[in-house]
Amino acid sequence: MTPQNIYSSDDLPLLTEVVNHPDFNDLPILTEVVAEETQTGEPHSIADQPTASAAVLPRTLSAEEMQYLLQQLETHLETVFTGKLNRHIEQLQKLAVDLAISELKAELPQLLRDALTNTDVSR
Repeated sequence: MTPQNIYSSDDLPLLTEVVNHPDFNDLPILTEVVAEETQTGEPHSIADQPTASAAVLPRTLSAEEMQYLLQQLETHLETVFTGKLNRHIEQLQKLAVDLAISELKAELPQLLRDALTNTDVSR
């Protein structure tokens, strides 16, 4: 028994209702629905309406197409990761500069005292 025979699209069940349904073990899993849809060309949706993927049959990609897609994916991932890495580097550089300035401000009074003391002693 398929889900569209149990429930209408206007009355979708909660997961607990489906799990507790007497025909739960007879309900198909997603991979069975997709495989059956691909083989028969008939969609199996709750609303019993064709989906966009129902008309598309799987096809194999040629080696050239696969290589092109892999290059496109690699380029995209490189772009995304490079952008993220650059943002993180910028943040870390700003943090390092801020930290160095804070340390200098904290040590500046003592550095000035030491410089003045050394100047007075050499006179």
